[in-house]
Formats: sequence, C-alpha cells, structure tokens
Amino acid sequence: MHQIAKIIKQDGGNLYLVGGAVRNSLLGLKSHDEDYCVTGITAEKFKEIFPNAKIIGKSFEVFELQGKQFAIARTEQKHGIGHKEFKITTNPKITIEQDLARRDITINSIAQDVLTGEIIDPFNRIRRYKK
Repeated sequence: MHQIAKIIKQDGGNLYLVGGAVRNSLLGLKSHDEDYCVTGITAEKFKEIFPNAKIIGKSFEVFELQGKQFAIARTEQKHGIGHKEFKITTNPKITIEQDLARRDITINSIAQDVLTGEIIDPFNRIRRYKK
C-alpha cells in the first residue's frame, strides 16, 4: 500500500487505513479485510492515476484496486427515515476527521496514515474502547 499512498500523495492526496483493520492492528490481531479512505483528490483523479481500479460503489465513490477497497472521503446528511436516505458529499476538501465523524461511535472512527503510521483518533475512541 505504501506505493499507492506515495502516488496519491504526489497528486495532493492522502491515504488512510480505516475501520476494522485499524482496530485489529491496535489489538495486535491479523486483518483479513483492509479498507482505505482517500482525502485530497476527486474520484475522477483517483481513476486517472489508477486506471485499473474498478468502480464498485453505487451511492458514493468506492474503488477496488489490488483486492482492497478505496473510498473517497465523504460526509453524509440524513434526509429521510431509515438507514438508506442520506445525501452524500465528496470533494477534495473533506478531511479525514470529517470522514471519520460520519462513522459510528465505535473504534471505526479511527484511521491510520499509510505513509506515516500516525493514528488519527479525533473522538478518543481508543481510550473509550480500552475501558
């Protein structure tokens, strides 16, 4: 993933490992599923720099590349009843913290910068999870 992260960085973006893979890493467990969040670039730019990526997202920009999923950072606004009625917004200015804020209140709202290894935990989920 380092090479993919470097290419994204060269084009003005950042790549973060998110979700269960971060949780497993923090717990010293092996992960079988890795999901990534991309900030700082558009879906069009991702497709341009990775032409072999397959679009798999229906409601928002998710790509599959080398057997991994890459979602463009997004925000969500609920506008109806139920779990499916959301207005999805993506743009290169959405930060990893904004993307994490839309996730549930568990450890899923933690990310790890692929290039630096830095853990991004804006809601102190690690502390709450370890209690």
